[in-house]
Amino acid sequence: MRLSLRGMKSETDMAKGRIGNFSNRILDHFYNPRNVGIAEGFNRSFLEQNNPWLIRIRFTLRVTGDRIDDVRFQAQSCVTTTACCSALTEMVRGQAVEHARSITPEQLSEYLGTIPQEKMYCAAISINALRRALEQPSPRASTQHPQEGANS
Repeated sequence: MRLSLRGMKSETDMAKGRIGNFSNRILDHFYNPRNVGIAEGFNRSFLEQNNPWLIRIRFTLRVTGDRIDDVRFQAQSCVTTTACCSALTEMVRGQAVEHARSITPEQLSEYLGTIPQEKMYCAAISINALRRALEQPSPRASTQHPQEGANS
């Protein structure tokens, strides 16, 4: 895959690890998103799809007590939103639910190496979708996977 350097703002951007308005970390999370899919045995889920930007994000989480055991996402979105969702999964996996709820768009931007100001709504919508997923037990919450070796 080739990245075009057209639109590069300056050589200073290159020195700072940026292509256009995107940091290398944002591009890495977009081209190599982490934790894509559906969390096995998830018990929290939320689908964000009614927004003016036509972004679709689904977070699924497996939460035990106050810990996030697993988190996955699916997205039909722009570069920044995909990167935000991917980064959020890294930031919250294994953490307390309260920690996940407390993440701000500014913290997510710092984690990703600065989100352009005009794209900060992507961070906000991603964080909101994650928070909504944490608040809403999934209808599948009571579904148990059979134990390995169990007789049917």
